[in-house]
Amino acid sequence: MKSILAFHAHPDDESVSTGVTLAKYAAEGHRVVVATATDGSAGEIHNYDNPEELFPKLAEMRRKELEASLEALGVKEYEWMGFKDSGMMGTSENDDPDCFWRQNYFDPVGKLVDIIRKYKPDALITYDPFGGYGHPDHIQTHRIGTAAFFAASDLDKFPLKENQEVWIPERLYYSAWSKTRMQSRRQQMFDAGIISEEEFNRFNPIGSEHDDIDVEVDGRKYVEHKINSMKAHRSQFKDDWWGFNIPDEFKEDFLGYENYILA
Repeated sequence: MKSILAFHAHPDDESVSTGVTLAKYAAEGHRVVVATATDGSAGEIHNYDNPEELFPKLAEMRRKELEASLEALGVKEYEWMGFKDSGMMGTSENDDPDCFWRQNYFDPVGKLVDIIRKYKPDALITYDPFGGYGHPDHIQTHRIGTAAFFAASDLDKFPLKENQEVWIPERLYYSAWSKTRMQSRRQQMFDAGIISEEEFNRFNPIGSEHDDIDVEVDGRKYVEHKINSMKAHRSQFKDDWWGFNIPDEFKEDFLGYENYILA
């Protein structure tokens, strides 16, 4: 049995970036753990008529949604690190000295080192240096995740605590989107009338060159797990979001593959 630790920035990222991967390996009997860096408190609120009233308790709501999401994926263990969501660059949340983006490295790296030593994963999954699409918390998650991967064996900077052992994961993976696959999917969505010409024309493919991708996980059997996981994040995905209305003939191809770069 192998073990995987997926280190994500916000509640919902575990589903969007790694949903079928986590569901597949959990179903196959491997140990799967999710660590979520921030509380998601700077995100938008959808599907509720009273968002202003919900903001004070948004972090609590996002944590409950995360728990429901993980249940849908079959993931039984998670760590809530609880750092404040940093929002986007130029926002007041991003200027907050307590937000994740502005943390001293040693605190979040130390917390993740403790998590690595606790669960002893064979593989650690996080993001590429751009954080997938440039969100400050995703970039910070890459930095902290990569640093902790190596720091878990650094006894000078991070001495062992009671009952801890040195642990070095075998592999570090960065979740990635294949530009080639994304462009192909976008064309299929336009041809099928799922997206408008305006949406098609403003599409700016992000992600990695297909040749740079080392691993493609075939999780087509677990697409419904991923969809139910995303639906659990009700305050984040609109009920009429296009991803919930993909025609059956496209659903497995669009949502059933997830890509990774071996660091």
